[in-house]
Amino acid sequence: MILLRRVLITSLLMGALGSLAWSQNVNKIFNEGKALFDQKDYALALVKLGPITSLEGENEVVTYASYYYAVSAYNSGDKETAKNMFLQIDQRFPNWSERQEVYYWLAQLNFEAENYQLAMTNLSRISGAKYAEDIDNLKLYHLSKISEITQLKTLLALYPEESVLANNLVNAILAMDVQDQDIDLINELSTKYEIAVNVGFEDIESSPKKAVYNVGLFLPFRYREDSVSLENIQKTWPVHFYEGVQLGVEKLASEGININMATFDTQGSGASTRNILNTPEANELDLIVGPVFTGAVQEVSDFSKNKKINMVNPLSSTSGVIDDNAYAFLYYPSNESLALEAADYAKKHFTKNKNAAIFYSGRADKPRADFYKSLIEEDSFNVVLFERVTSAESVKIQLILTDEEELDRDSLVVETMIAEMDSLREAEVDDWEIYDERDFVYDTLKVLPDSIGHIFIASDDASLSASAISGIASRPDSIGFIGSSRWLSAEQSISFDLLENIDATFTGANLIDYNTEEVQNFRQRYEQKLGAYPKKDVRFGDAYIGYDIIVTFGRLMNQYGKYFQIGLKRKASIDGELTEAFDYKLTNDNRYIPILKIRNSQIEKFKD
Repeated sequence: MILLRRVLITSLLMGALGSLAWSQNVNKIFNEGKALFDQKDYALALVKLGPITSLEGENEVVTYASYYYAVSAYNSGDKETAKNMFLQIDQRFPNWSERQEVYYWLAQLNFEAENYQLAMTNLSRISGAKYAEDIDNLKLYHLSKISEITQLKTLLALYPEESVLANNLVNAILAMDVQDQDIDLINELSTKYEIAVNVGFEDIESSPKKAVYNVGLFLPFRYREDSVSLENIQKTWPVHFYEGVQLGVEKLASEGININMATFDTQGSGASTRNILNTPEANELDLIVGPVFTGAVQEVSDFSKNKKINMVNPLSSTSGVIDDNAYAFLYYPSNESLALEAADYAKKHFTKNKNAAIFYSGRADKPRADFYKSLIEEDSFNVVLFERVTSAESVKIQLILTDEEELDRDSLVVETMIAEMDSLREAEVDDWEIYDERDFVYDTLKVLPDSIGHIFIASDDASLSASAISGIASRPDSIGFIGSSRWLSAEQSISFDLLENIDATFTGANLIDYNTEEVQNFRQRYEQKLGAYPKKDVRFGDAYIGYDIIVTFGRLMNQYGKYFQIGLKRKASIDGELTEAFDYKLTNDNRYIPILKIRNSQIEKFKD
């Protein structure tokens, strides 16, 4: 597109010529040049007008001839000559009444040369409403073509009033791969310049921010109105979870983040959950926390996807919860993510002995066990034991590692022992029977020394890990251990000294550091309100999890709106409230999984 300025009114020019004491020849040449200009014969116009532009003196004929000469040069494609002539007019004729025309042309020429700052400087020299619309159109046309992010940031810093630059910058960021997008800058610009942001997620056009967010807590309270049942449910994990959520809502309120919390008793049943989802209250939710049992999870997941309502599962590591649902999130890492992190560690650090044993607890753990097995076998590991061990029979792992069996000694050894006793008897030694029957057999571990390089516990069940760790500690050889840190807590029964002695390794899953100020504050507030310290539950939910989820995701909604994934997917990690961090950059499960070790009776992140 070529923007052409209007040609100055000829009658104004001819009035000026009439008052000049110039020769008839100069006027004739000018008129011929102007006629060629009007006929758009710019090449010949340049030839005619050129000699006049070189005449001395501040004269309107020279001034207009120079102006038409510059415009002719531009339309002939010689933009450098045009620019130089406009600059010459600016210098030679500072009092020309149409000088703002020159500034406009210089702005256009600099825009076309991508000298944006010079272009904006020239536009700033134009005053009055006469040019306002033309200036806006010129800026819009050229500034809207800028797509380089660094250049847009620089220009926006210089010209913050230019909303087109902000809009372009937002679009340029959104055009990047999701993981590279600066969501904080997008939010800042969209708020400041009132830009409607297409967040770039399928089926999500925008992420509305609200004064109050409706959050539904879907848990199996199994509430009944009789007094005995009411007393009993006060001791259950869903109630403890809810207590943590309540404290989290209060915490958010103190930060100006308002949550309308509604509880729904799923009764642990898909049918009960389906009835809840058919209520008007369910359709008004902005976020669902829960549920936890399979039937209820499936009902809520289908509802979440159909209604485009985000849900956070607080306990599961099963990737099926988030499969095919962009609105479903796991608070914990998935089985596959945990297996991947553990396998990466094993491939680097368990290379001396590539025989491995894998134990898992049940159907929910098997995907972790299967995936880990496939990953390490790709790296020439040999899985010699792959067994399901339930929580009730967890001691089996320890027995496998420590049980012995009787085997006959080597025949030559036996013959030597017998010959030794025979010689003593022939020498009439009274106590010649120096060996008894058991001396002719020997005991050995069923799992022979150095036959296994490491054990992977593909479960969050503390009893399986405790059994394996005890078995490893009782052996004469050294076996590596790797498992999930989910069961590690301030209330655990296994000593840190033992974990340190066997050099146990853990994939960090939402670990809580009890020494942080946030945790101390939460425990203090919990004790003040409920008269007891919160307990960390290994298998189910607890007050810590409820509090961490509602505070963390409440802040996310406050920052990014109802569809907080527009922030999660664009950031390497986000801070948790009680846990250290979360990473949902390319997935809907938490992939912040540091490798942990016990050092000096403290949990530390392992660094290669």
